[in-house]
Amino acid sequence: MTVDIQRSLERDGSASAFLVERYLPATASGSLAESVSRVARICADQDPDAGAVRYVQSMYLPDEDICFCVFLAPSSDAVRAVNDAGHFRLDRVTKAVLMITTEPTPVDMTRRPRKPPTQGTSPTVNP
Repeated sequence: MTVDIQRSLERDGSASAFLVERYLPATASGSLAESVSRVARICADQDPDAGAVRYVQSMYLPDEDICFCVFLAPSSDAVRAVNDAGHFRLDRVTKAVLMITTEPTPVDMTRRPRKPPTQGTSPTVNP
């Protein structure tokens, strides 16, 4: 398995990865998807030739009431600006290094895992 370490996804180094940390009250989890979607739309509507901020992904830790979001941007100020425009409060923005596995193919979170065979049956094997 290969891990690609990237400080920037742009060949010219113009956009770095940034991690946004949000400490949320438990009551905010109900509107979290809407808030993430709003900020992602703001990013998508930006002109890519004008140093746009790109939304990458988010992860919510319900046991900790923390939401992490990853952005590609020319600066932390640009990341703050899109989150401010989306009225999505953040606690911290930190420059990040992305580590992406290139082999095997990353897990597709939209596919349901196969159920293991029940006891007493054997799995079907295709020759």
